[in-house]
Amino acid sequence: MEKIKVDLAYIIDDDEVIIYLTGLINKDVEFCDKMLSFTDSGEALTKIKTALELNLELPSLILIDLNMPVMNGWTFLDELSKLKIGKDIPVFIFSSSINQEDINRSKKYKIVKDYIIKPLTVNKINKILRTI
Repeated sequence: MEKIKVDLAYIIDDDEVIIYLTGLINKDVEFCDKMLSFTDSGEALTKIKTALELNLELPSLILIDLNMPVMNGWTFLDELSKLKIGKDIPVFIFSSSINQEDINRSKKYKIVKDYIIKPLTVNKINKILRTI
């Protein structure tokens, strides 16, 4: 069976420990060739807009936390949904919130493929890869 891997993953979380641990998991299972991390979802959105304008590489996968300062995950999803991207970028909410309202709200976004409860594990990465 061929190993599934994405080209470029965006990890958007204001917790640098989570970003570090996600990088360690990637070293272990190699789920992506390149990983860009952002502690501010506004910066990630700007990067995507710039990539669209300049015809640069877009992410093949986005993992985003909901609860962040400045621009939270919901606002990011609203803004990303408005962009004319031209390709499907699977987004996975990656949150410590087990609030059913958050889970239900996430299902209203066409771009959100799943809601993953932290912490990230190899099994959860494999589930993500099977989903995309």
